[in-house]
Amino acid sequence: MVTRKRDRLSDKSLGLAPGICRRDFLNGTLLAAGGALLGPFSPAQLLAQKGEWAGYTGEGDYRNSNGNTEEVMRTGHAIRDGAFDKVPADTIDTGERFDCVVVGGGISGLAAALYFQDQAIGSGRTCLVIENHPIFGGEAKRNEFIVDGQRLMGPQGSNLWVAPLEGGTIAQLYERIGLDWKAFRYQTWAGPEPEMPLSLCSYTKWRTTPETYGFYFGAKFGRQPGIWIRDIWNNLDAAPA
Repeated sequence: MVTRKRDRLSDKSLGLAPGICRRDFLNGTLLAAGGALLGPFSPAQLLAQKGEWAGYTGEGDYRNSNGNTEEVMRTGHAIRDGAFDKVPADTIDTGERFDCVVVGGGISGLAAALYFQDQAIGSGRTCLVIENHPIFGGEAKRNEFIVDGQRLMGPQGSNLWVAPLEGGTIAQLYERIGLDWKAFRYQTWAGPEPEMPLSLCSYTKWRTTPETYGFYFGAKFGRQPGIWIRDIWNNLDAAPA
């Protein structure tokens, strides 16, 4: 809580005398900053706009297995508003009972369920993992896209992988799930062209972006055939408007 004394008349006239929680202050400034970026539309107004809110999200099961889509957002708001406080009348009791229920099938949820299972060996205790996406794995799972007829695969949210310490907790987890991390090999350059430095994670790309990253502008940008532009931030004039 901000408690700095304000004895100037100007502070009081501006409404600065009352105390304000740090959270409220940050929320207010973030909303104002976001409003400046959004232009004339507030977040509520943007959500009210018709059209596909989430846009293109992937192929196959991946299409409905990523991020906070509009449906997920609205369901979350419905939970907040108490829409699911009462059990629906058409609910069927399957008679199933579980000693542990894990909400979320990401890395943390799956690891928690595995830990419970290991600790409950011989006890007859059961565990259920609830996941609201067609594919489990959370941000660690991959995603698939189709660009100009080419299927591209990439990480959904994970940034990097670090080799675990010998005998450490992570190494034990990998051994437990049958993952031979020592078999991993970084793909070496094999093409006829000069080797191109690539980022090992999404953080290092900022350092290598000017030299190794390009932006492709195709038919949607009025270019047929398309064009590649390297070092985009220093060559914005060459990019289609």
